[in-house]
Amino acid sequence: MLLNVFTWWESLGGAEQWFWAIALIFNVLFALYLVVQFAGGHDTDVDGDIDLDHADAGFAVLSLRSLLAFGMFMGYTGVVVIRQGGGWILALLAGTAAGTLAAWLAWRLLRSILRLQSSGTLEIENTIGQTGEVHLQIPAASAGMGKVMVEVQGALREMDAVSESGSIPTGAAILVVGLTDDGTLIVQPFEPLSGHKLKQKILAF
Repeated sequence: MLLNVFTWWESLGGAEQWFWAIALIFNVLFALYLVVQFAGGHDTDVDGDIDLDHADAGFAVLSLRSLLAFGMFMGYTGVVVIRQGGGWILALLAGTAAGTLAAWLAWRLLRSILRLQSSGTLEIENTIGQTGEVHLQIPAASAGMGKVMVEVQGALREMDAVSESGSIPTGAAILVVGLTDDGTLIVQPFEPLSGHKLKQKILAF
C-alpha cells in the first residue's frame, strides 16, 4: 500500500503536489488539534478575556482555528482547480480566496459562540431592584437562606436569598435590595410603590 502511495505521489505534477502537501499537512494539524481539545487540552482560541467590539481584526487573523481552516481549504481548492485544468496561478488565487473565506467563517462561528457565552454569564448586580417570588421560605434575621425565583438578564433563575427582617413565606412577592459579600440576594417583602419611592427605598438600603 505504501508503494501505491509513492506511485500516486510521483504521478502528480509539481503544483498539484504542493497543494496536496498544504492540504494534508493542515488536515493532520487540525486532527491533532481536535484530539488535544477532546483530551481536555488548552483552547488557545477562547482562553482569556476578549473585547469582541475592538479586537475583531486581530482575533480573526490569530485564531488557530481560522489558520487551520485557511490551510486546508486553500490546499484542497488548489487541487480541484488544477485537476480541472487550471494553472498554478489560478489555483493559488482560488485557494487563497477559499482559504480566506473558510478562515472568516471559522472566526465568525467562534465569535458567535463567545457572544453566547458572554450573554449567558450572570452579573449578579443586575438582580438588585428586580422583583420575584419566594420558592423556599426565607428565615428571619439572616438566620438561614431560602430560595427565590427572579427574572434577570432575560431569564428566570432560582437563587439563594436571605431576609434581614422578618421571615418571608413561600409564594410571597419579594424585592431584591442588596447582596451579601458572597453574592446571596438580600430581599424583603415587595409592596408596589411608585417609581420614585422604589428608587428611594433601594438607595436608602
